[in-house]
Amino acid sequence: MTWKYKTTNKRGAFGETDFEKKTLTINKKRHKSKNVRKLTPNKDGSENLLTTIAHEFAHKNHPKINSEKKIEKLARAMVSKMSPKRKAKLYRKFQ
Repeated sequence: MTWKYKTTNKRGAFGETDFEKKTLTINKKRHKSKNVRKLTPNKDGSENLLTTIAHEFAHKNHPKINSEKKIEKLARAMVSKMSPKRKAKLYRKFQ
């Protein structure tokens, strides 16, 4: 079974990785709140939404890492190395 990519506007986390259903879900509404904007750069210049997407992919690709701090560090490293073409491709998965 292949992984599915979904978006939601329900309350809750910024993103979720469901290993049983093989689904990555991103909460777009949370990223549009007053405190967080889709294109607001992080300190390293990456976008918050893209960092969340990379964070969920890190959970998917490294299920044995159970530290959110390590996953977040890995996600930021992934984003910093991505080409603009790769970033656009990830954004399209969650349209």
